[in-house]
Amino acid sequence: MPVHVHPDHTVITFDRPHKRNSMDLAAWQSLGAAVRAAQQDPAQRAIVLRGDERSFCAGNDIDAMNALDGVQAAKDYFVTGMLPTFHAIAASPLPVIAVVEGAALGGGVELVTWSDIVIAGESATFALPEANIGVWATVYFGAMPAASSRRLGARLALAGDTLGHQEARDLGLATYAVGQEELDDTLERVLNGVRAAAPDALARSKRWLNRELLDDGLAASEAALNELSEETLQGAEFTERMDAFYAAKAERAAAREAAK
Repeated sequence: MPVHVHPDHTVITFDRPHKRNSMDLAAWQSLGAAVRAAQQDPAQRAIVLRGDERSFCAGNDIDAMNALDGVQAAKDYFVTGMLPTFHAIAASPLPVIAVVEGAALGGGVELVTWSDIVIAGESATFALPEANIGVWATVYFGAMPAASSRRLGARLALAGDTLGHQEARDLGLATYAVGQEELDDTLERVLNGVRAAAPDALARSKRWLNRELLDDGLAASEAALNELSEETLQGAEFTERMDAFYAAKAERAAAREAAK
């Protein structure tokens, strides 16, 4: 995962374009390590998360998730491996700014939800399609009381709606909704605001903003991930949905091959 350390901010880029920037265990751990490393440098004032024009982040790598064998493997992945990264984002004294150019799906929306500031370009979309493959948005629901709303969560997770950048801003999922050509200028304006603030005052402001997320959201997310690991991933419905997903994927590949 590329990490570019600028004089006063760190840019972390999701870089698995062949997987729509989805995350496996190594990617989650790399992201967490990069967030923690940035806050150890006193010159750093902010952390920026970016993807590419097609995808910000597509959440968990379905192949990696499907390969988990049993409850303990699932807990090692989700509870021990993934959740500390969300904790690092929320607990870092540095503002975490998500710049969303393309699709944020599943865990990508969860990263957006746990970030402090979200800049959405006009090609950005936001969706929680996990239920289509038999899982659910655990870390989003854990954070929801502190960082989102029940009505928005129902639209995304129950109705399966996809939001554009302006609607995401209007509903509180994004902070800014701008044209694609305005993304970098908006980021620079946000960074200038961060630079102007006293570092300790900014860190205390973030800690108070995130107090419910850290006190309650983290524990709720852990409980949800344990339920996912112990029940959902071990159930027949998940197996059936995975089988259907891979069968449809094989059919699409065969159709592409036949069209050559």
